[in-house]
Order: sequence, then structure tokens, then C-alpha cells
Amino acid sequence: KRLLKKPTKASLWLQKLFEIQKIKDFLIVLFASKNNMKNKTIGIISIKGGVGKTSAVGALGASLANDYGKKVLLVDANFSAPNLGLQLGIYNPEVTLHHLLDDKSDLKGAIQETGYGFDVIPCSQIYKKLNPFKLGEKLREAKKKYDIILIDSSPNMNEEILATMIASDELLVVTTPDHVTLSSTLHAIKLAKEKRTPITGIILNKVYNKKFEVRIEDIEALTGVNVLAVLPHELSVLQALSNS
Repeated sequence: KRLLKKPTKASLWLQKLFEIQKIKDFLIVLFASKNNMKNKTIGIISIKGGVGKTSAVGALGASLANDYGKKVLLVDANFSAPNLGLQLGIYNPEVTLHHLLDDKSDLKGAIQETGYGFDVIPCSQIYKKLNPFKLGEKLREAKKKYDIILIDSSPNMNEEILATMIASDELLVVTTPDHVTLSSTLHAIKLAKEKRTPITGIILNKVYNKKFEVRIEDIEALTGVNVLAVLPHELSVLQALSNS
């Protein structure tokens, strides 16, 4: 396991997200709906970039670790365009999820500690194409050591998001309340149901509370999935990211 140095300015976004009370409110709802939140692998998915999926993964990981005392591992499974490591201030890591899937490293070597109470397995920015369906097999050992594993999936309808769905015990879907994004969200939910991976709920992100946004009740009716959290649009997160 590798230990990160002092958190960089690139990680300020996580501090900003951690301050949002809605994240903690969401987790209270999530825990109340679950009898057992131990040794769980939860995939965080979307089929559109820019909805805040990676930010949600980081914020949930931080809150689960610090507010609930859970041992948490974050996994960047966006093989083609990874961002989780970058947002945590991890640049050009020597060992990544790619090396783990390529049998060039064991699990212990791929895991890095962070300064936020959770561990992370980052991805390589450039690496040869690998079989993403080995993800579940490679995380099986980690599942014994961590209370919760959060997988940051690819935002594209491809083998990468399918690998996350197969490797997960359940899924959270991140979307924004606009018609274009929701049309993509419907595809993600349909695919997850076909793979028979339970969908715990929807995280509705970047909400402005404007009349032109799709209403929560309409989103739930369209998707057949409950909206568990409504998170406001936060300019401070973008400001923090710009300092990296």
C-alpha cells in the first residue's frame, strides 16, 4: 500500500464537497434503507460525462470514512479516461488498476492511502487495452478487507461500465435534472436491470431549483427508481478544481 504525500490543491474539491450537508443527509437515508452496509461493492454510474459522478464518489467515500467510521476503498474503473486520481492529486502513479488487471501487480501494490480517511486504486492515463471484466475477480480480495468499495465507472455505454455493473453488489446512478441527461440515464438503468444488478437509487446532482428542470416525481416515474439525494449546484467545487 502506497502512502500519498500531503494533499495538494487539486484535492480542495473534496473538502468543498465534504462540507455539503446534503451528502451526509443522503447517507443517513441510505443506511436507514440497508440492514447491512458491510463488505459491499457499490458502483457509481452514469452514461454522460459532466454530471458529477466522480465528485460524488469522492464525497461519499469521505463521508462514509469520516462520519460513519467505515473502511472505504475507492476504485477508478474509468479505464479510458480516468479522473478520480487526478482529482485527488495523484499524477502518473507507478502502480494502478491497469497493472492489477494486467497481473503486473498484486492488490496491495495497487492501493494507495489518501489524506481523507479512505484508500484508492487509481488508473493509468495511458495503458494498453485490457479485459475490464477481470475487475470483479481482482476486487474480491479487497472486499474482505473493506466495509465498502465504491467504483467510479466509465460514463460510456461500453465494456467498462458493464464491468462495473457485474463487479458491483448494487448501483447508484448519478444524473442531472435535464431532459438530455435523463434520456442517457434511462439507458443506464435499463442496462443495469438487464444485468440484474440492483439499483439502490438516484443521486440528482447540480440542481438549480428552476422551473425548467425535470421534477423529482417525474424522474422517479420515468426511471422506476427512487431519488435518494438532491445535491445543489456548487460553484465552489469548480473553483477548487481550477486551483489544481
